[in-house]
Amino acid sequence: MPKTEDIIQRSGVSRSTLFRFLRGNNVRPEAKKAILKAMHELGYSTKELFLKDVVLEISVAKDFEKFKGFTEVIHGITERAEMKKIRIQLVIRTGEQIRRDYEKWSDKNDAKGVIIIGKDAENENLEAQWLKQKKIPHIFVNRVMEDPDISYVAVDVRKAACDIVEYLIKKGHTKIATLGYPDILRIDRDKLAGYDDAFEKNGLKADKKYKFILKEHDTSIDAIEAILKMEDRPTAFFGICDSYAMEFINKAREMGLRVPEDIAVVGMDDLDIAQYFKPSLTTVKTPFRELGILAVDYLLQMLTDDVASVKAIVKHTLHIRESA
Repeated sequence: MPKTEDIIQRSGVSRSTLFRFLRGNNVRPEAKKAILKAMHELGYSTKELFLKDVVLEISVAKDFEKFKGFTEVIHGITERAEMKKIRIQLVIRTGEQIRRDYEKWSDKNDAKGVIIIGKDAENENLEAQWLKQKKIPHIFVNRVMEDPDISYVAVDVRKAACDIVEYLIKKGHTKIATLGYPDILRIDRDKLAGYDDAFEKNGLKADKKYKFILKEHDTSIDAIEAILKMEDRPTAFFGICDSYAMEFINKAREMGLRVPEDIAVVGMDDLDIAQYFKPSLTTVKTPFRELGILAVDYLLQMLTDDVASVKAIVKHTLHIRESA
C-alpha cells in the first residue's frame, strides 16, 4: 500500500492539501485532479478512503410523506448505504431553512453530500441555487433539472406520461381527462406536458376542457367529481399518479360507473397496491427503490471520482392490467 508521502511526491500537492482532500473537504480542482491521478497510478483506492465515516444527508420537505414512492426510495438509499458502510441523516429543509442551512455549510460539516427528495418547484429551485453556489455534491431524485450544473437521477416522466396516454389513444380514446398542479410541482408540469405530447404525436389536439389545472387550495377529489359530472363526460382518465387514478375509480363506482366498461383509467408510479386494486390498475412503473440506490451510487461517484455532475435517466415500463 502506498504511503501518503508517495502520493504527495507523485501529485505535487502539499501535505495539508492532501489531508483536506482525504477528509472530504474541498480543494482546488487542479489539486483534486492531481491527487486522483497519483492515487490511480499508485494503485490506491480513493473509494476506500472516502467511504470511511462518510455521512450523506437526505433533504426533504415538511410533508415528505406525500411524495409518491418515498418509502421505496428511502429503502433503496438505506440499503445501499448499509452496503457501503456510510451513514444517512434525514433533514427537513424548506423555505428559509434552506437558506439558513446552506449559508453556514462548510467543509467541516459531517455531511459531505445531499440527496433531495419530493419538494415543490419553488423549494427545489431555491435549494438548487444554494447547492450550486456552495459547490456541494448533490443529487435530486426523480426530478429532471434543467440547469446543467445540477445533478439528478430520474425517470423521464414526460416520456412515461406520453406513453401511457398514447396507449389510451391507440385504444380509441380521445376524450381523456386529467388533473394536476403544474404551477406548483415540476413533476406535474412534466407529466401534463407528456399528456399533450401524446395527442400531438398522434396528430390530435387535446381538448382543454378535460385538462384540470389545480391551484394551491384546490383538491383532487373536487376536480374528480367535476370531471365525472361533465355533460360531455370523458371516456378515459389519466391519473398523473396512482393515488389520483384510484380516487377516480372509487368515485366513479360511487356514481354507478364501471371501470373500464364506462370509463377507462390509468395511473403512474405502480405503487404496491396498484396490482391488488379492484380493478387492477394499468399504470407506468417508476422504479423508486432503484432510484434510491442509484442516488447513493452517483453521489459517492461525485465524491470519490473526478465527476462534477450526473444526469441519469432510468427506464420506465408500462404495466397493462384491468382498468384500461
